[in-house]
Amino acid sequence: MRLGFLGDVVVSRDGQELKVGHARQQCVLAVLAVEAGRPVSLDQLTERVWGDDPPAKPRDALHGYLYRLRQVLGDDVIVRKAGGYALVGETDLHRFSQLISAGRYEDALALWRGEPFAGLQSPWLDSARDRLLQEKHVAETERAEVALREGRHGEVLAGLIARAADHPLDERVAGQLMLALHRSGRPAEALETFERVRRTLSEELGTDPSAVLRDLHHRILTEAEPSGIELPALRRPRNAVVLAVAGVAVVALIAVLVNQGGPTQPSSAPTGKYAARLKAGDLCVTEGRDRQTHDGPPIAVQGACSDAPPKTLIEPVGGDNDRIWWDHPQNGLGCLSAMGGTAQEGARLEPWDKCRDDMTFQQFRFERVGQDRYRLRPLHTDLCVGVQEPLAPGAEVVLEQCTGGADQEFTVERL
Repeated sequence: MRLGFLGDVVVSRDGQELKVGHARQQCVLAVLAVEAGRPVSLDQLTERVWGDDPPAKPRDALHGYLYRLRQVLGDDVIVRKAGGYALVGETDLHRFSQLISAGRYEDALALWRGEPFAGLQSPWLDSARDRLLQEKHVAETERAEVALREGRHGEVLAGLIARAADHPLDERVAGQLMLALHRSGRPAEALETFERVRRTLSEELGTDPSAVLRDLHHRILTEAEPSGIELPALRRPRNAVVLAVAGVAVVALIAVLVNQGGPTQPSSAPTGKYAARLKAGDLCVTEGRDRQTHDGPPIAVQGACSDAPPKTLIEPVGGDNDRIWWDHPQNGLGCLSAMGGTAQEGARLEPWDKCRDDMTFQQFRFERVGQDRYRLRPLHTDLCVGVQEPLAPGAEVVLEQCTGGADQEFTVERL
């Protein structure tokens, strides 16, 4: 069976297309596909299919949609589990993620037939669509970088011109375009590209191009042969910010950071510069070790703010999704991630894992729950980031069931 969502919803068996119903019923299938292998409850389906405007009896409607989908696809494709319903089997969404992880960007992009979930709309699906489009953008960027390393600048030049227009703040794409133009014997256009990016960054963000992009500009000005320039790594997070976790009385703070050079600014995550302080107490989220064994990899724990926890950054990666970088004076930069990529309750957070664009357990979304208050969810699970034993130095920061408890709410305190 073929299950396709990177374009129109297409389902076929043995080459014969199957009819999976009207748009709302397809929305149910699309939600299950995004969460493939994980059960989705009826309450979650209601929220993700209809948003804030469900029908009078959403469960009755869902039962009808699921019954008809299972009739078409089979009970072995949409299975009932304790937590709800789950889609079993590989989809093009899953295959795309696998190919990206393997570095097979050309094959991954070949799966795309158009806009994901074409013709389907709900706030949750719109967010999932934005995330997928950003992942596609990352894959296209990586593919272009491979081509440039192999000297195939002519093959990617037209695509880079279009993508630079679509992503005017993406310095990595700008650098790739500058290099491709220069190697194609068009250095004047390469220099014009730099000036356009410089003006856009100044007008939109009040900042200058990165040192790496400025260096590439200088090398193009002075290089005799277009082919003599190697493309440097262009993405680095900038501008520290810090978030606080608030409890019923008090709880710990978690720090994060904003990359103003990122392709998009998240709609919910706080921006600016913040202090990693509680309104009461003196605990922050910092680096620690297992209290029982005192060894193993670093983990995120609560500790005294006076111990100067690492600076952190938020890097927008598309839609409402962000990566959280930690900047440690000894360890350098690393990505906050669910340890080992697990989606299980109690999973620790690891602050120094290598940042990878394709690792969903290194991406988080901020969900506003009140004035300057947020929940923090890793992208690969429905669990929330929470703290254990509030006000206990060394207590771990872990993934927990989203109960709505105050130990899962984050507040910010502006400097």
